[in-house]
Amino acid sequence: MQHSILNSYKKDILENKTMTAKCKRVLETSIDLFAKNGYSNTSTSEIAKIAGVAEGTIFKHFGTKENLLLSSIMPFIFDYVLPEMIIDFEDVEIKDIYPDFKSFIHEFVYERFNFMSENYKVAHILLAEVLYREELRIKIVDGLKSTIMDGFDKILNYFKENKMIKDVPNGLIVRTVISNIGGYVVLKYIFDPDGNYNDEKELKYIEELIVNAFSL
Repeated sequence: MQHSILNSYKKDILENKTMTAKCKRVLETSIDLFAKNGYSNTSTSEIAKIAGVAEGTIFKHFGTKENLLLSSIMPFIFDYVLPEMIIDFEDVEIKDIYPDFKSFIHEFVYERFNFMSENYKVAHILLAEVLYREELRIKIVDGLKSTIMDGFDKILNYFKENKMIKDVPNGLIVRTVISNIGGYVVLKYIFDPDGNYNDEKELKYIEELIVNAFSL
């Protein structure tokens, strides 16, 4: 799981045979600049200059800067980001893979931290721009619910049935897990990148906090 989906996305753009070379360069450049500078601080003239195309080419193919954002971000989120968040288990496998709630949380915390660390630019885009756009935010939240909650429901219900965790709403557990991991990644890579962090120690605290909060 430790790979940059941003790089994978850009690689697939370059290999797309239905796009013109100019469109590929515009999309690749725009997502880099949106991630680095934010949507509001990125101009179409800057995108055009770095992509090596005329500014009119952007408007010809995408219409507006906002459409360019949607064209670059939406496929990225739904085709690359959300699939990485899926938890997909058959009931028969859960007990063999995770003998208890702690083993599941341990793996989830470390794997998702590694994934988010490799792809923190994605979080930058989402936080800086997407979450301020209601229509886009609604689509993403709905996508996250359907993608993540199905897998979480299955495994959390298994732990409840086997009296391993408290009978609290699954959504509460999910929010606690995601907010703790995501909050640490956002703080480390976006809001305070110069801070003094000990990943092993802090991830252990996060793991213990979640396990102690919900275990019976």
